[in-house]
Amino acid sequence: MANIKDLIGPLQEPTIPELRCVLVSTLHGSTTVNGTSGDLGNNTDTALLLGLRQWSDVVLVGSGTIKAENYGGVQIPLEIQQQRLTNGQCAIPPIAVISSSLKFDTESRFFKEAQTRPLIFTDNKDAELKAVLKNASAEIIEMEVLSVRGVVDKLRNAGYARITCEGGATLYAQVLDAGIVDVWHQTVDPTISGTVEHPMVQGGNAAPQRFRFDHFYADADSTVFLRYVRS
Repeated sequence: MANIKDLIGPLQEPTIPELRCVLVSTLHGSTTVNGTSGDLGNNTDTALLLGLRQWSDVVLVGSGTIKAENYGGVQIPLEIQQQRLTNGQCAIPPIAVISSSLKFDTESRFFKEAQTRPLIFTDNKDAELKAVLKNASAEIIEMEVLSVRGVVDKLRNAGYARITCEGGATLYAQVLDAGIVDVWHQTVDPTISGTVEHPMVQGGNAAPQRFRFDHFYADADSTVFLRYVRS
């Protein structure tokens, strides 16, 4: 298996803001097979995802992805937690979610397995919905105008410099449109079919952006790992 530090690449100091996207896709650009990403990638891909979580101050995920992928909380080994504390980071990064509806299952793994309080950004004024989520140990951050740039600004102002974005397609489009993606990690699974179930990005601006190729690695099973950085 590849050296995960090589796949992650050069790192800034912990206090320098950086946003990295990480995703896995098929050869034809679908991020799911049979509805989820669980059948894509391999052990190296899983290790890369975990490595980026260990690097990050916060993990940014769309509410639809939280529900579709049955997200749990971030798990960090004790020795890595100590390293993070030494670096001035929190021991375990929280998951941040953007949601206008505030419709979550508070009995799901997302709430039950979280070791740090989920951060939910919303423009919803419904006090009852917010109270239910607060009782499930979520932290609600209210915004007058809900935008991914506004959310990232609030995270950075709160000390979360390193952000890993895990999708889905709408959130990837939003961070790309906002021009705030510094590093793009894409795992290409060597499968292909006649249809794209879920595209990598969806609903964003059609204006193209150019990234600079930074690293390539191919596993023995033909899974390919690409890293691009903002030009």
